[in-house]
Amino acid sequence: MEKESKALFKVWLGVVIIFALGIVTGAALNNLYLSRSASAPQMASMRDTAEYFETLNREVNLTPAQQTKMRAILDEMRDQYKNVCAEVRPRYFSLREDARLKMRELLTVEQQKRFDLIVTQDDCRCPDTKK
Repeated sequence: MEKESKALFKVWLGVVIIFALGIVTGAALNNLYLSRSASAPQMASMRDTAEYFETLNREVNLTPAQQTKMRAILDEMRDQYKNVCAEVRPRYFSLREDARLKMRELLTVEQQKRFDLIVTQDDCRCPDTKK
């Protein structure tokens, strides 16, 4: 009997050690990944045309003539992007509202109240949402 309990103890000890090593390995790999991703240069988004322009100017070393033309292109692109968004936004809102109504139908009255709170909070985070 004592041999069985020692064997069982050794098995459990092995499982605990393997589990602990997995935690340590996972944490180390996570830190390595995060440190590499943090040190990697982040490209500015084209949504922020000023920051995007500065990144291009710095990384590509634009001449003054290129800077002027690049700014004009980015300004035109930004305006066109806003126009496309304005055209599509009503369709997006309609699809979103249809989906919300279908989801709401599945819920009890109490669940609907909580669902409505979540939807309202989500709408508040979106600057282009109709209020």
